[in-house]
Amino acid sequence: MADRNELFENLKGWILQLPGVTQAAHRFGGTEFQVGGLEFMHHHGPSFLDIRLSKSDQATVLKNGTALRHRFAPQAGWVSFRIEKLEDLEAARRLILLAYENARAGMEAHRARRNQMKLG
Repeated sequence: MADRNELFENLKGWILQLPGVTQAAHRFGGTEFQVGGLEFMHHHGPSFLDIRLSKSDQATVLKNGTALRHRFAPQAGWVSFRIEKLEDLEAARRLILLAYENARAGMEAHRARRNQMKLG
């Protein structure tokens, strides 16, 4: 069985290679990952991830059992995911990529609106 710390370090390296991703201390402990200053996921220890999805992606992954309902903020699109074994990394990457793309698109739309307001 793979060590959970090792699995998480592998995942963390992959996350940090996504364009524009930064990491910061999370307000409730652990590390959060951001793109354009917007948090799209954080972790609590090496095996417990909280990932923010669009509402439709959240509904899909909860329905098909890919992720768990977030304990405190499901209304905001958050889901939880546990890494138990090496095979879990691929599913984690798919969820994280959905969250990353959503956050990146949201920040780009926000910047475009802000720039439009400056020009208007």
